Amino acid sequence: MAQEMKKMEVTRLFRKLALLALPFVLWPVIEAVVLPMDTFTFRVWETISVNSVRLLSGPFYPNMHLRMEEEGELAPRTPYAEKKQVEWYTDSYGYRNRDTKAEVLLIGDSNITGAKLSQEETLAEVLEKQLGKEVYSFAPATINRFLGTKRFEENPPQVVVVSSIERRIPELPAVGATGIGNKLRDRTGTIINSSRALTWLAVTADRISKLALYHRTLANIERKFGKKAYIQYQNEFFMEGEQANRTFGDEEIKQLADVLEGYKHALAERGIPFVFMPIPNKENIYHQLLPSGQKPDFLPRLVAELQRRDVKVVDTQGTFEHLYHNEKQKLYPADDGHWNNTAVIAAASLLAQHLQQAADSTELNTRHLVKQLD
Repeated sequence: MAQEMKKMEVTRLFRKLALLALPFVLWPVIEAVVLPMDTFTFRVWETISVNSVRLLSGPFYPNMHLRMEEEGELAPRTPYAEKKQVEWYTDSYGYRNRDTKAEVLLIGDSNITGAKLSQEETLAEVLEKQLGKEVYSFAPATINRFLGTKRFEENPPQVVVVSSIERRIPELPAVGATGIGNKLRDRTGTIINSSRALTWLAVTADRISKLALYHRTLANIERKFGKKAYIQYQNEFFMEGEQANRTFGDEEIKQLADVLEGYKHALAERGIPFVFMPIPNKENIYHQLLPSGQKPDFLPRLVAELQRRDVKVVDTQGTFEHLYHNEKQKLYPADDGHWNNTAVIAAASLLAQHLQQAADSTELNTRHLVKQLD
């Protein structure tokens, strides 16, 4: 009798624990299935980015169209946040494009994706209007993801532009790194994308894994109790502050140039021209706002080394410096480390000019060769 009573008590305890845990188990499912996906997020990026289901082919959920009032990632939900209405489209592969055509392909980080930019302000769309060619944003991604993607083997672009924010250049992977993983994800993504049901299941599972309300609540607590540190100078927020403008040694510059030269050779094997376009850090262009006021020399030295190796580079730093120091134009939002639409337009103009000159030179060389053959 006593044993039966104990079993009943244990059963009641487990039931109470199950009832207590039930809301915590059900809530993520309610978030993913019932509530709008942007209920607890402050940017489209967090709303549709792939979190844990790394079987999808792209970094975002495919075939999405969202409008949202965003805030910068460095000071969200603070008095310093600058609100902006943005629009996003993602294609069937989960990249931020309206379609999948790619005459010019841009590989890069969140700046190329267009964090805190509306769709028409992204580099791909601005460059497309200037060039009159189909420009595809393959970002965030790496050269290895490109090399491991079958659709680009079947329909290669005319040129590949790799771009990187200055602070991420030392992290650019050498050709060949994680190549098998990229090919595997490309295959699983193709299978999932072929079925609406599989796509819905993958997206829903990923949304459940995000625990959006939990992370939003945790971030709010950290901000309220001062646990979250901000790097702020003169009402401008920075990603890394003084660390971003550190000095690089000659060997470091050469090693980074080796990686980028490797990109050139890997693409040349496929008959695709390569162009590198570095994007200056906010700390670089706004260096006078930092305590040391030190102007970094990393990008000029890297560009010079790449040019010495005949690696094609679009140098944006001089133009950015002129726009900011001489024309007093802001190139980055106060609450974010990504570039704004003014900087994008300037970079697109430089890149379009470079690509057009390269195309004209190729055409002239082709005509000259034809004349020699005649």
